[in-house]
Amino acid sequence: MTVRSVLAALLLLVPSAATVACGHCVEDKIAAAYDHSVIVRALDRRHEVAFLAIEGAVAASPRLTREIQNALESARGVDRDSARVSPDGTSLSFAYDPGRMKLGTIMRALEQSLAPRSLSISLLQVLK
Repeated sequence: MTVRSVLAALLLLVPSAATVACGHCVEDKIAAAYDHSVIVRALDRRHEVAFLAIEGAVAASPRLTREIQNALESARGVDRDSARVSPDGTSLSFAYDPGRMKLGTIMRALEQSLAPRSLSISLLQVLK
């Protein structure tokens, strides 16, 4: 094989930079907490789905993920069985009825429950 053929073969085997998920961009954070069935169910009911980033020193531990999940599920206004927390704990999503509870109110309650863990949240996207 020539050097040119070897280089061409290596380029085919190595994924391009565009296909490797970095885990830090908005799209990757949304994808980590995405659940198609939750979104379809919410949109059918005219509810919205919010995707939030979790800010702070988040260690990928099952215990912390469970604590974040519990805080999200207990937040008033979050649709039952819609809360999702990414396995690495850097994002979450949930469905809610904007006619009954505003997103800002849900986010403030969630902020209060995450504050003792030195965590905060920021809005990534809302699907309507």
